Amino acid sequence: MRNFENILEPGKEPVMTKEYNPLVAFKLEKNLDPIKLKKHVLQSERIRQLIDYYADKQNCPAKQVQRMVSEILDEIGLDRNLAIIRWCGIAITAIGKRICKGIYVNKASMENLKKGLGKNPVLYLPSHRSYMDFILMSYICFHYDIEIPGIAAGMDFHSMFAMGTMLRKTGAFFMRRSFSNDELYWDIFREYMYALVGSYHIGVEFFIEGTRSRNFKALVPKIGLLSMALQPFFTGEVSDITIVPVSVSYERVLEEQLFVYELLGVPKPKESTKGFFKALKIIDENFGKMYLDFGEPISVKEFFGDCCNLDKMKRATLGTHLQKLNKKEIDLVKKLATEIIYQQQRRIVINTFNMISLYFASQYYMDKSLNIDEISRGIILLKDMFEKLGAHVATNVNSIKPEIIETVEIHSNIIHLKQGRLEFSQVPVELLAQEIDVSRLKAHALSPRTMAVAVPSMALQLYMNPCLFWLARPGYLIMAALHLEEEQQKSNKQNSGSYEETILRLSQQVDALDEVFKHEFIVESNRELEEFEHNLKFLKDHGVLQISQMGLVEVRHNECSRSILSALAPFLCLYYQLVVILNKLSIENDDEEFAPKDILKSVQKHIESMLLTNTSPLHVHPYCLALDNLNIALHSLVQSSYLLRNRETGNFKISPSKSLPQLEGFLLQFCNLMPFKQYWQCAITSKL
Repeated sequence: MRNFENILEPGKEPVMTKEYNPLVAFKLEKNLDPIKLKKHVLQSERIRQLIDYYADKQNCPAKQVQRMVSEILDEIGLDRNLAIIRWCGIAITAIGKRICKGIYVNKASMENLKKGLGKNPVLYLPSHRSYMDFILMSYICFHYDIEIPGIAAGMDFHSMFAMGTMLRKTGAFFMRRSFSNDELYWDIFREYMYALVGSYHIGVEFFIEGTRSRNFKALVPKIGLLSMALQPFFTGEVSDITIVPVSVSYERVLEEQLFVYELLGVPKPKESTKGFFKALKIIDENFGKMYLDFGEPISVKEFFGDCCNLDKMKRATLGTHLQKLNKKEIDLVKKLATEIIYQQQRRIVINTFNMISLYFASQYYMDKSLNIDEISRGIILLKDMFEKLGAHVATNVNSIKPEIIETVEIHSNIIHLKQGRLEFSQVPVELLAQEIDVSRLKAHALSPRTMAVAVPSMALQLYMNPCLFWLARPGYLIMAALHLEEEQQKSNKQNSGSYEETILRLSQQVDALDEVFKHEFIVESNRELEEFEHNLKFLKDHGVLQISQMGLVEVRHNECSRSILSALAPFLCLYYQLVVILNKLSIENDDEEFAPKDILKSVQKHIESMLLTNTSPLHVHPYCLALDNLNIALHSLVQSSYLLRNRETGNFKISPSKSLPQLEGFLLQFCNLMPFKQYWQCAITSKL
């Protein structure tokens, strides 16, 4: 963390009135401005082919299609006004100083990025947790004298009065959220992206996750924009493209409460200028520190290597409407997208509140309360754990108690210190009843009483989730070891096999868990064997796992194991409860199809009933109410062939090729191995 500098520190603030001579992403003989870029696209041979193609297809004059193309380009195209950029920067500095303790940038990674600029087109791909992400990126590029990239933005921002124009003049280009049925728009947008990457000098920024992650962990990457951006490479227009993974981390996310409500089914408010100015009330709140780090630049040419044996000359002659990636190329792009997500997560900064959330949960699930001395010891332990796993950790152990008090105060809406002990902050049921119209909830109409319990619990889990990149696979290994230990205890220990056989069985069980949760925790990296060995050593070193030469497994629960499992357990519970409901629906509906909304309503109703009555011995956690994660789990079950999805209706049906009851049993056995299983039926419900 010593490489991070606070650019809001007095004397280091961005000087928005300075002379601006930025480094360009891609050196060209002649740089285009935004107007000339659109003309370049409109006059290209590829667009002329498109106009002729659609004129013939729609049986209309070519000039009519050309006007449509020009209008679409005006809708999409970015603009640049340095005066507006400067004024926006001044506003960001003023607001930033008011609402946060600093914006910290890894100066070493920034210098590494700057050294490589100018050689190839550059794609900046930040993680996406807040609307602040792309604002911060542009702000920091200006401060470090890098050309502000063109930023892909949704059309909902374009329609905001005045805001759309301002965003466009600071480098935003706009895309419709959905244009699958408008082939002409699709082809024109691809052509604009093609020119932006291959013929423009500023670089391009977009979010590979597609949308903000409302649960603060990585989402499955979307490859649509990435595929478009790589087209100039596939056609041979450029010899290489440089991809820069960017990690943006927040001590407290501005949209935190909004995200929790959305996860529970409260509809997302429509973006509007009025809503933007209403949101400015945040200037009276404290959001702590923000961190931005640039990953090691990825050369597309080197990453694809010999696998990318493409006939570029042939592809370059094809019209835009004929430009389609083949299966091999799509697989390469997916592999690259996964690597980008992996590198983003490696650079996420684990802050003090992430660790407080993790440690507090691990103790709370055991029905234990914590004083500040116990929290301090826990944070020091977790800091050591994360650093040994390879994470950046932003905690100063030399002033640990003041730092804990300060960050708890920032998050006082979730937890607070009362008489020296840490506890959940209560959400008034009456307030929720006034704020939330339950009739508008997307799935089951949760009662204000349920919401009052779920809101702080889910908010706490959100701040545990960034840790899961580092903890998921060690957690799988602990769970696999617990399962194998139980099996060995039930059988004759003398027949447990050898050390090598035990390691193989553990590895296979980790792979099985990885397969179930692969769309939940995006940790695929083609480094699985190396990571398994590293995690095995890590757990042995921290006294969690012992394996004898005879292959006998012993798991010793301590602060390390409980902290890791406390982050994973709510997801294990969510998947288990979803599968229980799916099996129940399948029996009740005689294997007929069922709609996604019916599934979500059934799960939420089921969880609420157990939370309120405390009559079930089974595992239940408020995070099981989270709609985004239930949808991710449904997608995962489809990808794993447990469910079939009707593409026309969007409905689900149980697949005959895999046994969903068998998956239910598989998940239940791990639920029963959790060291704090009493939490779900006692700790939460006792607070109701």
